[in-house]
Amino acid sequence: MNIISYLEWRGDISIARLPLCEADYAVIGCCSYFPFDGIVPEDFESAPVSMWNAINRLRELESLEGDGRCFHYSEDDEMTARLMTSPRFTSLGLIGFRNKIDVEKEEQFSAMTILLPNNQTMIVFRGTDKTLTGWKEDFNMMYLDSIPSQQDALKYLEESASHSHGDIYVCGHSKGGNLAMYSAAYCSDEVKGRIKEIVNLDGPGFSKERIESKEFLSIRDRLRTFVPQQSIVGMLLEHREKHSVVHSSKIAFWQHSLYSWEVRRGDFIRETDVKTLSRNVDATLKNWLLSMDKEKREKMIEGFWSVVESAGVNDIQDLFTLKSTANMMKKVGKIDDETREIMRETTRLFLKAIKKMQTDNREQRKEIRKENRRKKNLIDIQDSKV
Repeated sequence: MNIISYLEWRGDISIARLPLCEADYAVIGCCSYFPFDGIVPEDFESAPVSMWNAINRLRELESLEGDGRCFHYSEDDEMTARLMTSPRFTSLGLIGFRNKIDVEKEEQFSAMTILLPNNQTMIVFRGTDKTLTGWKEDFNMMYLDSIPSQQDALKYLEESASHSHGDIYVCGHSKGGNLAMYSAAYCSDEVKGRIKEIVNLDGPGFSKERIESKEFLSIRDRLRTFVPQQSIVGMLLEHREKHSVVHSSKIAFWQHSLYSWEVRRGDFIRETDVKTLSRNVDATLKNWLLSMDKEKREKMIEGFWSVVESAGVNDIQDLFTLKSTANMMKKVGKIDDETREIMRETTRLFLKAIKKMQTDNREQRKEIRKENRRKKNLIDIQDSKV
């Protein structure tokens, strides 16, 4: 079953009776993408809105032509319908919803606080949305020590914690998982002492220096990271924490969607390890990034996005159209010589990394075939002695 069918199976049992399980984090991770603007209060002084009322209002507005709201995933409509009939979530209070897009700062940030039973709170951070700003900020992780949404996540955690007194759970999907880890690692000792668990759902890591810092070591025992068997996003940058591999019903990048993660009795169905595709992508990107210093990474990224913006691309969906691709190809020739040369060099290095991955794959397949032949010969010898 996936998390929607999980709600049908366990949605009638309150969290007060049955504590949070792994599937609940995935459900809440999906909720972080819902467009609750103007529905859930931004501040913490107003009265919280129940999950049922918030989703009921959201479904009314989302269906209105011209309101401007839209769901992030195609399954969100079915999910919201199921949540409204699931007592496990309907009575939970929602407060402190923030959704910030700052083009100048190149920041996309969204967070929400969920009031759980027994004076506990869940802080959930949204991953990357469909805006170019959100994707640009993700790319900036390749050369910046910290990004604006990480700083806002830290401020948000401290603010939310100041309005509650019980245990705190922090989670997020994709970039939201990165924000959950960052905010929990760098928050005050008082707040950190109240955090019971930090859950990263296929979110990228950090630089080697940051992931080995005393701040990250201080949360290691409470950090739980989950990635699908062909994870791409969750393998980016450096990780030192243990991770659990989840079985997904999709393939490759589509496994990033939490709706594809398989569940049994409230927990994710495990795989023994990430698949070869995931390891190869991880190694290829790391080899590529190590071949460039931070200055070149910055130049390459800035050059790429200047081409995107000058080509008139408005959102991430436009980026992959034939028209946008043609426009971007025309604009490449108009950027300055230094940036264009760096973009050429980084493209060459990327192709070199891809070639190395392909060579490694061939060698790996040869070794596997060799080992299989060896095993077969041993079996044949044993059979001949019988």
